[in-house]
Amino acid sequence: MDLWNSMEVTGAVGKWHLAAHIPECFSKFSLNFVEGAGETDGEILETLWSVLDEVAGLTQAMSVAHRQEVLDAYMQDSNWRKIIRMGRELLLYRNVN
Repeated sequence: MDLWNSMEVTGAVGKWHLAAHIPECFSKFSLNFVEGAGETDGEILETLWSVLDEVAGLTQAMSVAHRQEVLDAYMQDSNWRKIIRMGRELLLYRNVN
């Protein structure tokens, strides 16, 4: 990979993975201490996949088409639940302010 000479790369571990590391890793590799990193865990897809693993185990004996339908339905339901939660939070925020 070609990098510019002026580019500085800082190694870090995402917040979701950092919790599984030894405590000494926190101060060395936490995104909390990387200037400009912002407030993000940086691993949203990993958190979605970890929950999907529970459903994936149930689909092992299914045909490919059935497995895809079940996983698609599960993710659509997950997205719908997130939309509903966002709406509730918005209503609560508006009622407080």
